[in-house]
Amino acid sequence: MDFTTILIIWGVVLLAVIVLVVRLAVRWIVRMTIVGIILLALIGGGLFWWWTSRLTAKPQQNRQRAQPTRRASSY
Repeated sequence: MDFTTILIIWGVVLLAVIVLVVRLAVRWIVRMTIVGIILLALIGGGLFWWWTSRLTAKPQQNRQRAQPTRRASSY
């Protein structure tokens, strides 16, 4: 084998390795993008829930009910 054949073989092997690494990197990029979208949706939903629950009027819990007065019993 001459030098050119060896270089061609190494080039094909190197190209195959690069293609495999790029495919793996693209898969991880897609996975991280999906995870990021899910996290953004959860954070957005949580902020929306917090914002809407903050805007609603909340009843005061500190007030006590007035005790009903007893009527005098007539004999």
